[in-house]
Amino acid sequence: MLSENQAFALLKRRVRIDRGLDCEQYKENYLKRRVAVRLRATGAADYLAYLRVLKNDPEEYTRLMNELTINVTQFFRDKDVYLKIRDEVMPTLFRAKEVIGSRTIRVWSAGCATGEEPYSLAMLIDHRLGAEEGRWNVRILGSDIDLESIRAARKGEYSKVDMLEDMDIKEYFETTETPRGRVYRVRERVRRTVKLEELNLLGDNQKRRFDLVLCRNVLIYFGRDVQRRIIEGISSEILHEGYLVLGKSETLGQEAGSLFNPAFPRERIYRHTAGSPERGAGGANG
Repeated sequence: MLSENQAFALLKRRVRIDRGLDCEQYKENYLKRRVAVRLRATGAADYLAYLRVLKNDPEEYTRLMNELTINVTQFFRDKDVYLKIRDEVMPTLFRAKEVIGSRTIRVWSAGCATGEEPYSLAMLIDHRLGAEEGRWNVRILGSDIDLESIRAARKGEYSKVDMLEDMDIKEYFETTETPRGRVYRVRERVRRTVKLEELNLLGDNQKRRFDLVLCRNVLIYFGRDVQRRIIEGISSEILHEGYLVLGKSETLGQEAGSLFNPAFPRERIYRHTAGSPERGAGGANG
């Protein structure tokens, strides 16, 4: 008879083999809480019983993956962070680009869930540029490990846009009444700025050289060693003097902290200091 810990280890091994998700990267308590949600939902008495559920119901794997990668998200979450990006970070990046004669800005929303964050960034930059928008090539990547979230993000349809003013809703969304209620669809001119991809922060290397990376409320689910690996991976993707934004409850570890300097500590915004041969925030983005 397997002990509870042995059964849980077997479940983690099964998930890694079947779905390629290394559960050892997550904090143990977080992982057990999320799996417990699915045990209650399926009526499984223990981990061994849940393994049988997974074997007999392939759709349960999808539900489990969604549970493990759950991410609370909304448009312009933590509004003070977006204001700092709008008023301080973006003007600095624009000026640096102009110095080197570049008109391309690359932004990465890592762990974007259903897309609210990358679309918020697209709206913010569009609003900031105003009439200058046509003179700039803004490219925004939104990525998440959960394919279902990415599929939802690509649709760009939402039932809630709580943090937006009425004027912004009219400018950036098409509103439709459906039997299920009101649906807000991100307008095409915003969606075409954003590319959405399934991506594992611990396995996929982009090498696209970003000016600004948001990795908010992702690190909190992982242990310190995995957090360090994620930050080091992001560091290799971000231009020297580019910016990194973390979640309000997240901090850089001591080792990873050597790669960034605090730019706006209250908003958890850091500036890259190492790892890139390019000079300035412009680099080779031209």
